[in-house]
Formats: sequence, structure tokens, C-alpha cells
Amino acid sequence: MKKKNTTEPQYVTKEILKKELSKWEKRLTGKIESLDTKIGGVEQRLDAKIDGVEQRLDAKVDTAVQSMKDYTDSRFTQLETRIDGLEQTMVGFGQKLDVQGNKMDRYFDGIVKLVEGLTGRITFDEEHLENHEQRIKKLEEQTV
Repeated sequence: MKKKNTTEPQYVTKEILKKELSKWEKRLTGKIESLDTKIGGVEQRLDAKIDGVEQRLDAKVDTAVQSMKDYTDSRFTQLETRIDGLEQTMVGFGQKLDVQGNKMDRYFDGIVKLVEGLTGRITFDEEHLENHEQRIKKLEEQTV
């Protein structure tokens, strides 16, 4: 028996290869496009998650920065208050020293005047004593 010829040839022709390759190309192109779509969706979801994480981290960093700023501001305010208090105390001490200095100047002026007065008095008394001694000598000379 003889086999009947079928419409399909037993060998592969150039046309058949082109058709098969074209079919494979279309299927692969469809699959690649499908994968691109899936990858795009995953990329968008990842971007959204990353943006959310970035926003949360930014908020936490901003909160921490503000907290540190408030803390340092309060500490500097306390320090400035203490420095102002010390400055006022120093001004008060300076005024007291000025008052005490003026008192000491008056005391020293008084002491100087007293010493000058005593020195003048001593000189006056010495002269007066010398005068009396001369008189006594004269009287003694007259009586002798």
C-alpha cells in the first residue's frame, strides 16, 4: 500500500520556518509585554512604598531635629539667664567696691589731714618749747 500524500510536506521549508518563528516571536513579544506590565506594576508599588518610608523617616528626622533644637534653645535660654544674673551680681559688686573705695579715700584723706595737723602741731609745740627754753635761759642768766 502506498501512502497517500498529505498536504503537509515531510520536510521543513523556509516558509514554514518563517511562520513558526513569527508565531514564536509574537508569543514571546506578548509574554515580554506582559512581564513589562507586571514589572511596571511592581515598580510602581515599590516606588510608592519607598516614598511612604521616606516620608515617615523625614517626619521622624524632622521631629528629632525640632526636639533637639527646642532642647538646645531651652538650655541656651537657661545659660543666658544665669549669665545675666551673674552680670547683675558683678555690677552690684562693682558699685559696692566704688562706694567702699570712696569711703576709703575719705578715711585716708582724714588720716592725712590728722597726720599733717599733728605734724604741724608738733612743729608748733617744738617752736613754742624752744621759745620757752630761751626765756628760761634768759631768766636764769638774769638771776645768776
